[in-house]
Amino acid sequence: MKILAAIDSFKGSMTSEQANQCVKEALPEHAVTCFPIADGGEGTVDAFVNVMNGEMIARSITGVNGMPYMGKWGWSEEEKTAVIEVAEGAGIIQADDKKETFHPSNHTSHGVGEQILQALEYGAETIILGLGGSATVDGGVGILQALGVVFMDSSGQPLPTLPVQLSRIHAIDASNLDKRVNEVNWQIASDVTNPLLGKKGAVYIFGEQKGLNQSELPDYDADMKKYAELVTHVTGNDERDTEGAGAAGGIGFAALSFFPCQFESGLSLLAEKGELETLIKQADLVITGEGKFDGQSLGGKVPVGISRLAKQYEVPVILFAGKIEGDHVAIEEENLQALVPIVDAPMTLDEAMEQGPALLEKAVKRTVHLMAFGERMRH
Repeated sequence: MKILAAIDSFKGSMTSEQANQCVKEALPEHAVTCFPIADGGEGTVDAFVNVMNGEMIARSITGVNGMPYMGKWGWSEEEKTAVIEVAEGAGIIQADDKKETFHPSNHTSHGVGEQILQALEYGAETIILGLGGSATVDGGVGILQALGVVFMDSSGQPLPTLPVQLSRIHAIDASNLDKRVNEVNWQIASDVTNPLLGKKGAVYIFGEQKGLNQSELPDYDADMKKYAELVTHVTGNDERDTEGAGAAGGIGFAALSFFPCQFESGLSLLAEKGELETLIKQADLVITGEGKFDGQSLGGKVPVGISRLAKQYEVPVILFAGKIEGDHVAIEEENLQALVPIVDAPMTLDEAMEQGPALLEKAVKRTVHLMAFGERMRH
């Protein structure tokens, strides 16, 4: 049987690449092709480097906490394309998780801007920027500072990189913005459609998971609004209500305002680069999955996107997950023929995450063996 393994990462347990490899190792008697998955967040660089046969570039940048950090981004010399993910240069996985310091005022996106500069020095003609997994709610200020934009306080003094203080921004000088940002083809990989401001914006929807207290949300959103008004005045572009402006703590807004960019689904971009449709057409079965399958998954998360694509070619899909919420065993209208939880015994979340690869491998073996048994019973 020809099987396509296209599993999203199980956050904190295994990457997409590791999960796909588990399927391959579980089914040595089948022809398993692996396709790495990313939606713009953690793993985006790895996935694109894989499908483009590119290389990883490691260079020192300013980390999300302001300390030096060895950040990685992807490069395809053949396509003159750089792949940069916010999760690497300003990621929540890189942030100091101490309760007293875990706060957006202590998190900058400056390192992402430095990676953009590094890519420009490499001669990038296209930059794919993934907007998932950030620890920042700085409206992209850090990125813009790295690219030459100066943010000034009421006395005309430039503001530092840290702490992030949107409330102190009274003027913006974009005259020294690196001109090369207007000469590249920007592709913003993000599945987030939130606007910048308000109850559905960057602060209210994502602020608390990045360290804001609930009581801080109104004032922080008001500060973001004042900042956005200044950006709109300086650029002549009003992107505050544009879908995706609220992605990555407002980095989406900065990109839309200052770069000639377009937003695209991370999966769609990856599928195009890696010819995912062709791989699906050639498969007898697609195996996908994610750490947790719930109501949000049906809103268009990666595994469901893959199942919908496979439905066009009448290729069945089985989904494996660490946890499946609700009473679904299959969702045939979405081409999900079976939803299989991988946990096979009582255990804590930490234990399940630690044992994730082994649990997935066993679940895949059991399921495919059961499929083969069912086929024998039919004959």
